[in-house]
Amino acid sequence: MKGLELKILLWDFWRGLKDNVHSIFRPIVEEYGLTMMQTRILIEIKQYGHLTAGSLCSELGLTSGNASAMCKRLEKAGFIKRNRNPKDERFVELRLTEHGEAIIQQIEDAVEKKYGQFLETRDEEEIKEIVAAIKKFNAIIKEMIMLG
Repeated sequence: MKGLELKILLWDFWRGLKDNVHSIFRPIVEEYGLTMMQTRILIEIKQYGHLTAGSLCSELGLTSGNASAMCKRLEKAGFIKRNRNPKDERFVELRLTEHGEAIIQQIEDAVEKKYGQFLETRDEEEIKEIVAAIKKFNAIIKEMIMLG
């Protein structure tokens, strides 16, 4: 496979994956007045308990300006708290509010209600193969990045 063929294949794969994931989850998160990226931010914060703005940028591949603007909106809507680290004010810590935690739990419950039964009917070995393929794909992409 030539470089340009791979590039086109990757673009098509990414576009299809992104469109399909958005089709599955966007209707659910929009019920709570959130965008997909805002929801992803809230999920990242929940996963780690708290994050700095910088680590959020690294995790999600956001610029500091975009992350800051989104976090300001999420704070204004009552989903997160932003606090400067008293030991080093350059760092802004992000935490979910009770409201933010409740909304993320409601979203998780809605996803489980809508898709949980479908996933339970899938063969566990098939799911493991898909997860392994995703990890392998990501490893290959990282190798390609290192070459660049």
